[in-house]
Amino acid sequence: MKILITGMNKNQTTKDFYLRQQLKVVPSHYSLIRCLEDMGHDVEQRLVKIGENLDQYDKVICFLASPRQALQLAFYNGLWAVHATPSHKLVLAMDDWQTQDIFNGIRSCIDKESLLKEFTIGQNKMCDPDMSFELLEPHTEALLAAVKFIGEKRSPMLLSVFMGGDMSKLIDYPVDLLAGYDPNPYHRNRTPGNRGDIEIEDMEFMEQATMLSAEEDTVAPKDKVKVFNFASLVQGKTKKWLKQQNVTDWDIEFFGSRKEKQRRLVEGDMCKVYAEQWGSLMPGYVHAGSGWWRARPYQVADAGSILIGAYEEMMLLYGDEDLAKLTAKDLEEATLVRLIELAQRQREALYARHPLDKQKQQTELKAVL
Repeated sequence: MKILITGMNKNQTTKDFYLRQQLKVVPSHYSLIRCLEDMGHDVEQRLVKIGENLDQYDKVICFLASPRQALQLAFYNGLWAVHATPSHKLVLAMDDWQTQDIFNGIRSCIDKESLLKEFTIGQNKMCDPDMSFELLEPHTEALLAAVKFIGEKRSPMLLSVFMGGDMSKLIDYPVDLLAGYDPNPYHRNRTPGNRGDIEIEDMEFMEQATMLSAEEDTVAPKDKVKVFNFASLVQGKTKKWLKQQNVTDWDIEFFGSRKEKQRRLVEGDMCKVYAEQWGSLMPGYVHAGSGWWRARPYQVADAGSILIGAYEEMMLLYGDEDLAKLTAKDLEEATLVRLIELAQRQREALYARHPLDKQKQQTELKAVL
């Protein structure tokens, strides 16, 4: 099949755009593209232009973003992709955990005034220099029709998840149209000795990986420090969860917030932090139990460290009551031998429950093709 992957912001419409971003966090569509290509499909990821005909594609996967987000938007380009694609060829998708907010943001464009806002057009111009009110106005009806179609919830919705969760917690959408896949088998999994960014075809820029062996890049248990790391870009929505962890004895090192002037590390360097510090606090989201995918569980497991998270998510990851109920206090009170044991158990349980099985990921994606 000839498949187009597109969306409503720069990251969703540019292959390997993460390499241009400050933190170089690899998105789920990195895995999606490589899996589809491995299945024999001709895959293209790019921006769709207003007025473009998309009849050449057998499937169009359009990632959604809210017009209210302060991003390099391609909102109108994504709406045009929805408009220009017959319903039987269209698959909608999400790559941001704020799924319901994104969906509601799109549906808030109910008329010309709310659709063609100066702010949204300005954000969109950063992705598409041709974008203007004058370009969009003649297509107002088509764009509003696309908003209406999305809101009618008639297309499959592709979600990146650890399988086994309740995807209906992510978004108010017909359950029979929710399609999940686990990106990990084809993901850029950053492991000791292989944490950096490597050259990608057709990219003039790159960050060459530091060529350390896995052994050289591994921190021995006796050298790990008893500190928790807490990395979150949207800390206003995760502070409540953090407070509930009741950390008292170990320090917490915070990462990610510009507002709080915290360290902001590229993803590969953040994985090094996971290796150096025993505990990683993974904030629980409002839809805990959904299985929403994050790369961190594998990154922490491969670093030989321990993850603390929301009970519902931890059960999905490990399928082990004792591991799921782990608290920060349990780690603070643990001996070195106990910490080593817990790290090993988490890693073994994660890989047993969610193996990096490429055939399984292909099967999951066939459901929307």
